[in-house]
Amino acid sequence: MNTLNSTLAALSIAMLAAVPLASLGQDTPTDAGEGLRIATGKKGKGYSKLFADLRVVCGGQVAITEVETEGGLQNLTTLAANQAELGFVQLDTLQDMKGSDENIGNLLALMPLNSNLLHIVARTDGFTYQGPKRTWPLSTETIVVSVDKFSDLKNLPVAVVGSARALGRVLDRRFVMNMRFIDVETDEQALAKLKAGEVAGMLSTSGWPSGPIQKLKRDANAKLLPFDLAVQPPYQLVKKNYENLDTFNHGFLAAPNLLITRPFSNTGANGRATAALQACIQKNLRTLQEGKFEPAWAEVKNTSESYGWPRFAAAGKR
Repeated sequence: MNTLNSTLAALSIAMLAAVPLASLGQDTPTDAGEGLRIATGKKGKGYSKLFADLRVVCGGQVAITEVETEGGLQNLTTLAANQAELGFVQLDTLQDMKGSDENIGNLLALMPLNSNLLHIVARTDGFTYQGPKRTWPLSTETIVVSVDKFSDLKNLPVAVVGSARALGRVLDRRFVMNMRFIDVETDEQALAKLKAGEVAGMLSTSGWPSGPIQKLKRDANAKLLPFDLAVQPPYQLVKKNYENLDTFNHGFLAAPNLLITRPFSNTGANGRATAALQACIQKNLRTLQEGKFEPAWAEVKNTSESYGWPRFAAAGKR
């Protein structure tokens, strides 16, 4: 009987050891080889560029791995599904999505970043479509609409990318624009639809400068449109230039970005790694601002800013 009890006890211990730590409510560390997984966006755009800077400056202290996504909106669902530990997101997108998922509502702000600009692009020759004739005999005729500012996109088809999928719909409701949205995964796909005349414009969010926008040539038959409607918090109007499109002192709708994290315990492996990354960014912010890194870092003024969103605090700093 003692032998049977000993065997059962050994079996129980073995089975308990086989249970994943997550099922016991512990802070399960990510694979040591990949470290903290950070959800970014498409290669060549702002979030991915910021991640590359972090890897150069802090990668020797904290192992980090990029998780490529469509952008801030998908970063939230990626974090909610535990497919990344940290991610980049616009403040407005975070606020709008807070009530959609408890896991999103529980995310914490690790660091304030630069602002994302809403890039509104249209063809220089306007938008052409077939519409009903207003004279007899009634049929259809070719209609050319001049598109020179954001409000001109009212009632027209628009391609939206990444976080602009959410922002575009917010603006559409707020200003009763009745835009017809076509969701695409990349700026390149949106620009292709614009070039083909399938849409009147494209909306894409990115820090300045946007890689895909910066690649456009003067002969690309494309132009940036100014945001010409009322601006309310958390948005602001920011002036920037794109010399490649002969666009100067241009008004962009802008929203602050945050680097956010899942709510790890301070004593767990992921919590300690997240705190170490936070400390590294704070310590090396001047290096990021003055070195050969993205100009976005110059916009970071107060590393404690979270725009009212709950903050991550390392052990001993609560």
